[in-house]
Amino acid sequence: MRGAARRVVRAGTRAGGRGWSWPAVAAGVFGVLLLALAVRVPWAPWVRVDVDITATLVRVSAGDDALAGALRWVSVVCAPTVWRVLAVVAAAWLWWRARGGRGVGARDPDLMRRLATFVLVTVEVGGLVARLAKEVVRRSRPLVDDPVASAAGFSFPSGHAFGVVVAATVVLVVTGALTGRTARPVWWGIAAVVIAGTGFARVGLGVHYLSDVVAGYLLGVAWALGLAAWFRLPVAGSRDRARSGSLVGG
Repeated sequence: MRGAARRVVRAGTRAGGRGWSWPAVAAGVFGVLLLALAVRVPWAPWVRVDVDITATLVRVSAGDDALAGALRWVSVVCAPTVWRVLAVVAAAWLWWRARGGRGVGARDPDLMRRLATFVLVTVEVGGLVARLAKEVVRRSRPLVDDPVASAAGFSFPSGHAFGVVVAATVVLVVTGALTGRTARPVWWGIAAVVIAGTGFARVGLGVHYLSDVVAGYLLGVAWALGLAAWFRLPVAGSRDRARSGSLVGG
């Protein structure tokens, strides 16, 4: 019975991973390409909006020391390096759980190993993807009268925005794969706040334009969901819980 149940779960996992993930990936990539084209041409109306939004937010943060300090703190805590370190720790735990025993993942070591590999590849290699995109577009950092902070390298897309979206998507995918259900609304809310706060911080500090942040979001979603589908890891729904609970529980 366990062997048959495992085959059913894996079949459902393949179907879930390939359902709506690939259309979302295509939409994300298309959005990034449109933004990159608008930046490279450049398309004057969009560039003007970009410049105005950044200048406005920088003026606000420059006039409020507490806000500027909070934005710097958010940028440090949500830096890509932080997510890479956490990914190594999470992947190590998932791989250790694949060895067996009791608790989460004990009855499906193959799933745990795939999750561990997914976490490592998605977060660690993702940094190279964002860096490659920067080198392709080669957009300079914003020039503002009174910058709150500075950053090296190119601006498009935002590495912070990319990294935080990838991290959030990885957490939600892993949670769905382990529990057999989508994450609770509170976790979606926390993820949304962290993602929005990171993007606001990068623009408010004057180191990115709005389109850099949006492009980072879109590219991050496309990258993380694409690898989730590649590794056959769905964002499981409640209907999957009954089928997968006997394998991932303990």
